[in-house]
Amino acid sequence: MEVNNSGRAGYITNSTLVSKKYETGKNPSFTQSAETNALGDQQAQASSTVSISGRALMVSRLFGSDAEEPPVLSSVRGNGEYMGVLPHHFLTHDDRNLLADIYEFAQKQGADLRHVDMLATDLGSYRKYDNGSLMGNFNDGQQYDSEGRLTTVSFTDADATTAEHIQNSDAFSSTRIDQGFLRYTLDPGHGIGRSSNFEFLEQMVSRFSTKGNDTTPLDPKFSTFAYNENNYIMHTADEVTLNIPRDTSSAEEDTSREALMADAKALPQQLNQSLLEAFIGKNDEKPTERSFIIKLFDWLKPPANK
Repeated sequence: MEVNNSGRAGYITNSTLVSKKYETGKNPSFTQSAETNALGDQQAQASSTVSISGRALMVSRLFGSDAEEPPVLSSVRGNGEYMGVLPHHFLTHDDRNLLADIYEFAQKQGADLRHVDMLATDLGSYRKYDNGSLMGNFNDGQQYDSEGRLTTVSFTDADATTAEHIQNSDAFSSTRIDQGFLRYTLDPGHGIGRSSNFEFLEQMVSRFSTKGNDTTPLDPKFSTFAYNENNYIMHTADEVTLNIPRDTSSAEEDTSREALMADAKALPQQLNQSLLEAFIGKNDEKPTERSFIIKLFDWLKPPANK
């Protein structure tokens, strides 16, 4: 067994299973009889690589190693109780059949199956939110930064090129991967939240299409996996176009407090001067000193109950 990226136990693929049989009461060792060695050699020659079926891989990796395939759930539209359910449960029967084939193909090609896991997650999320209709588009002209400047996103140059290749390919019109999902995830405003690798997606669009190339081996680079990071570019407009109301009370309070603290630093010198003047007979109170003392007591006293 192995543990996949979601923390569930899964099957180890491309395993070689060799069965050894020994006579009752005999402990196998390197000093076994020639007969036992010959039997072991024959069994070793007869052993072969056992591949888990694509369907078993799909169920194991998406729903749990010991789970049965669950029923298909409808979108969360009108079914709020489904909001916390994992996206995989919303995959349609056609989605699951396709993913089973992709898992089997990826396994045979030696790819890291997490590439398929991420594709399944994106497709499941698309189904969960009513084929994406419940999800807003980041580039809808409604996103602003804290200063009121419009923000938009775009793909990196590499991903933008791959997205264009997919949409303009001959395989796009006949691929088994839902075209609505492809248009959705290849749109930067929606694709900002994707998990799947566009280059891997391009290979799957071509492979599972009547017009695609179903003989070209999968690129060896997919034998390793890395999570998508920094896969989009954020753009911020220069001009402020949204007036954001601001609470200035805290800023005014901070300014008042700073002025009060500045006065407090000068207080010892002022008091010393007042005491000296009182001692020599100059005891007329200065307006500035009285003003500061009044401010100090006003600031320290608790607020009146409203």
